Amino acid sequence: AINGFTESFTSGAANWRNFNGTATLGWSAAGGPSDAAFVTGQFNLASTTVGGFPPTVMRAAASYGSSNGGYAGNWITEGVTSVGFWFRHDLSDSIALTGRFATPTNTPGASVVSSTLVAANTWTFVSFNVAQGSSDIISLGGGTYSAIFSNIGNMQFGFTVPAVLAGQNIDAQFDITDFNVVPAPG
Repeated sequence: AINGFTESFTSGAANWRNFNGTATLGWSAAGGPSDAAFVTGQFNLASTTVGGFPPTVMRAAASYGSSNGGYAGNWITEGVTSVGFWFRHDLSDSIALTGRFATPTNTPGASVVSSTLVAANTWTFVSFNVAQGSSDIISLGGGTYSAIFSNIGNMQFGFTVPAVLAGQNIDAQFDITDFNVVPAPG
């Protein structure tokens, strides 16, 4: 079942990939919240621009076999209303996280943004409300809610680049753990 799916990365990166999907994320057996395992991606901010499209820093895809596809499928019939995870980064400024949830062909996709700011070097719990009509969903990328969330196969996570850091030659590190797919309240 998709509802209640959790990826804690206890035995490795579970085929989650880096910003462009070419490499598996780094893995640490400890150091996350409560000294849990976590995965790490790197991204250089040199290509970013002020007000530019938020970069992706990590991704999971059915085509990669990420998490053995445990999150993939029809989130509408499963009653999925949100996703949550712990996140950390090493940039000098706080960041707002972005996400994209898409079909197995990666289009169309729904873009989301979190109202939670993640401070530097601090594990922070972030969640996205993905229920139909949620204010966290800022775009359906030319698709419909039904077409996207009835066939989830790809997930991407990134951030809105603070203006002061845009275009800087900074190699940043981004960590994630305890990714959860959350059902509607019973």
